[in-house]
Amino acid sequence: MKALICKLIGHDYHQKNKKNLLYDKIECKTCKQNFTTDGYGKVVKLTSFWKKNHLYIEKHFAKGVFS
Repeated sequence: MKALICKLIGHDYHQKNKKNLLYDKIECKTCKQNFTTDGYGKVVKLTSFWKKNHLYIEKHFAKGVFS
């Protein structure tokens, strides 16, 4: 039923992490689906591709490559 509400009305987003500046983790309050932002700032579902992408970014910055 909750997924149906989101399909009809739209998702009610709230941000899960506020300390990471590289990417956003967003969750729908109604259906509890996870989302993220792509390179253009659009909200997309958090799939395995985006999870791997976030891990790569965290590892890359943890090495100090950009510092």
